[in-house]
Amino acid sequence: MLVASLVLAPTLARAECYTEQEWQAAHVRILQTELNVAQLTCSNVPDHSYDAQYGTFVARFGDRLKAAGTALRAHFKRVYGGASETQLDSFVTRVANEASDRSMSSTTPCADAAPLFQQVLATDAAGFSQLALDHVIDKTEIGGELCVAKAPAAKPATKKTKKTVAAK
Repeated sequence: MLVASLVLAPTLARAECYTEQEWQAAHVRILQTELNVAQLTCSNVPDHSYDAQYGTFVARFGDRLKAAGTALRAHFKRVYGGASETQLDSFVTRVANEASDRSMSSTTPCADAAPLFQQVLATDAAGFSQLALDHVIDKTEIGGELCVAKAPAAKPATKKTKKTVAAK
């Protein structure tokens, strides 16, 4: 067990801290995957085929999806270096499996997907990222956290400042 801990330590030490742009991109990917799973799951279900809606989604938000993909690729390159493609593939596969699991746990997955498609297609480009951020409730699915920016260090007081402070 100790050997496994030592082997994993370098990976765990590079905690998956996401920049704001990368964080949004991960949320967009999860939302996109959930819609894609619904589209694939329901493609032959009468009155619940989402092929057209998914096509509209991709056409409307294609630039955003591409930008999110680029940001995610940059995140995994920054965090994992040479292993970035493998780690990105693992992330995408995990997200797809979790979306599929959620779909299969429902007795009415195709009916359940309708409100999400309606909400996404009623959203404009400006609100898309926020919709994705709001939609993903279980943040553990992302596999990391939003980076916490360090506050800038306080500047040392100058002699003039010290005199002013002392005079008061």
